[in-house]
Amino acid sequence: MIDFSFEIISDTNINMEYQYGSETFKLNIYLKHGCWTIHPFDGILLQNRELCRVVMIDLFKNKSFQIMLAKENILLSSLRTSIDLDPSKQDQDEPTHSRESVNDRINRTSDYNGYVDQNSSLRDVFEQEVRLCDEKMDMFNDILKQMFMDNYGPGNDEFDKIQALVRTYKETQGKIIKIMEDVIG
Repeated sequence: MIDFSFEIISDTNINMEYQYGSETFKLNIYLKHGCWTIHPFDGILLQNRELCRVVMIDLFKNKSFQIMLAKENILLSSLRTSIDLDPSKQDQDEPTHSRESVNDRINRTSDYNGYVDQNSSLRDVFEQEVRLCDEKMDMFNDILKQMFMDNYGPGNDEFDKIQALVRTYKETQGKIIKIMEDVIG
């Protein structure tokens, strides 16, 4: 199965489908007022800013997507989203037009930039990884809660896969903590 496909509708409009997990999401890139904007059509992305952010970040890392942008002369760094993906915003129901570039959001969410400049210790790096695992587990646990509210649960293939992902992050976090304790003390 192809994880990314697109259809050029016009010089200013591209429809896309992106496979994330077991779900295919429909998105659109359009040019308006000299700015390329990506917009998700699926209700699950419009209603769940955290999932939308994760899907978008994964899409931006997709090589086929990057090649399509390059062929269409669209700079990844200038691409905007129609949904504000800032995780610190509390109001998740009101879509807003983001003025921040995709690269700015990716750089901010990764929190790796500046480690060298800040003279961060090895412990700081490991503690950051532990926090990132916590954030991922919280996000996926929220997805599980929503799925449960939508009458999905253990035994449902998608629910079980998300649950396995949470367990994987928990195991990874435990391994990181063990390495941190063994190596750093």
